[in-house]
Amino acid sequence: MGHVYVEATIKAKRKLKARFLVDTGATCSLISPALAKRLGMEPSSLREKIHLANGKTVRVPTALGQICIDGRETVTVFWIGPCDEPLLGVEALEALGLAVDPRTGTLKATRPYATRLGGFGKR
Repeated sequence: MGHVYVEATIKAKRKLKARFLVDTGATCSLISPALAKRLGMEPSSLREKIHLANGKTVRVPTALGQICIDGRETVTVFWIGPCDEPLLGVEALEALGLAVDPRTGTLKATRPYATRLGGFGKR
């Protein structure tokens, strides 16, 4: 199948388009400190230990940001750490209602909507 890439719009204080490598082995999405700074994304004091593909283990800050792909939008956790290119993790994919189609090497919808909150409203 090869690598799967997707164009996404990410937003914190500022909004930017970025090309993400879809990484179904990553829990959260990973962006570089330089990209986080360009977005005005403020890292929290929480540091998570992650294992990189090169075998290294690092502690990285986390931050919340919005992500939009093909008109589907959600808020997700971003790890801010060393990477050659942004990685799109499975938590963002699940929240967006997207999955990798191994036959086509593209993303496909798993439901007709992105994140949906239930249990709110008048009863």
